[in-house]
Amino acid sequence: MKTKITSILIGILLATAAFLLAQALSPNRGADLSASPGGPRSGDAGTSATETCDPQTVAKAAKGYTCVVKTKSGSVAWRVEAVISTETRTFRVVKDLKSGLYVSDDLGKHSHETAKKENLCQSPDYSNQKGNLRSVTWRLPSGYPRSLNGKNGFPNHDSDFVTLEDDGIRQVVSGVASKYFVSSSEAGKTGDFMSYGFDGEFGGIDAGCNGNGMASLRCVAQ
Repeated sequence: MKTKITSILIGILLATAAFLLAQALSPNRGADLSASPGGPRSGDAGTSATETCDPQTVAKAAKGYTCVVKTKSGSVAWRVEAVISTETRTFRVVKDLKSGLYVSDDLGKHSHETAKKENLCQSPDYSNQKGNLRSVTWRLPSGYPRSLNGKNGFPNHDSDFVTLEDDGIRQVVSGVASKYFVSSSEAGKTGDFMSYGFDGEFGGIDAGCNGNGMASLRCVAQ
């Protein structure tokens, strides 16, 4: 009788062990179903690259936040690369993942001449606006129109501001649409103080702007 009971108990234990082993080996057990393969999990900083960019959301996002802009040439992903908080404000650096261009926070209003002459994009006085990123070299963005690619001494490729506009910067960075931005590109002969600038309201490149100290400055790096 004892032998029969023992055999039954052993059978039950073996069946239970087999069931538990099958559960442990199941590929779905313990999986985070909220995360797509290869994408960030729910506990990660940031979000999946399927979320549409919104300037107000990006302006409050943590480092690593990623979103997408729908452009004429397809989807372009952007990511928050650095967030620096001070007593007075918070600065953010974003990156256009298609072109590889980093875009600093706003360095304030400066003229074209001052931005170039004082090399403000490399000044340590604006390290917070540049996210304290020391692994990249910051520069004043180029801003000649696409029609001048390879002409008037300009390189035969799109300028930084043309690239950023194509990739949707105005749909990513808060405040861009209401400002005019200084570029490094001269619009006339040396000495006549003419330069191109980026029109944040319409996304165009305008000539004849030296800023007069009233145009905003954002730097780029790559």
